Amino acid sequence: MERSGRCILVCAGDFTPVDLGVTNDDFLIAVDAGLEHLLRIDTLPDHLVGDFDSLDESYRELVDRMEEAHPESVTRLNPVKDDTDAMAAVMIGMERGYRRFYIYGGMGGRLDHTLGNLQLLTYLRERGCKGYLMDEKTMVTVIRGETIRFHETFDGTVSLVALSDAVPDVTIRGMKYETEHVTLVNGTTLGISNEKRSGAPAEITVGNGYAAVIASWAPTVQ
Repeated sequence: MERSGRCILVCAGDFTPVDLGVTNDDFLIAVDAGLEHLLRIDTLPDHLVGDFDSLDESYRELVDRMEEAHPESVTRLNPVKDDTDAMAAVMIGMERGYRRFYIYGGMGGRLDHTLGNLQLLTYLRERGCKGYLMDEKTMVTVIRGETIRFHETFDGTVSLVALSDAVPDVTIRGMKYETEHVTLVNGTTLGISNEKRSGAPAEITVGNGYAAVIASWAPTVQ
């Protein structure tokens, strides 16, 4: 059964404390040491998954207590495995019927894990789901054969990166650099650092190819 809420993953990468906006319809997963991030904002996950190789020793007892009280809420992974902990968490979310995935703590830190999480976005898009890598000032998603729109209030830069060898029919409107039905190829920097026009909506359309959209903005000053 398809779920209406979001599957929210908190991983062990860079994490700025933010309000995750978790509702009763959402499913919150701590991915290994992502549990530490959640505890710092006084939040407990609905599910915990990982081999716990990166989890600080001081938190191991808490994991044991969670597993003892609710065995179904903890998935322990063998450290010798093909997929990352984040991939395992995504698969758990998909099995539960979630189609929208928001991944926090999935960037920064180790570059290989950041790139692996970008591949997760493609994995989700291939299966008809939507995935977003999030932090305080960046959102990354993968699009294919569709249009992504930016509200007129958005103020920041937008980059488009070809993940397929070629992404045809790229049309960009409402930004400083606009295009009409051009082909963006992998191995170039052509789509980096565009700017949305102030006070106007904008959109990016791509054809039959996978492209990463990276939106960046200034963090909110508290």
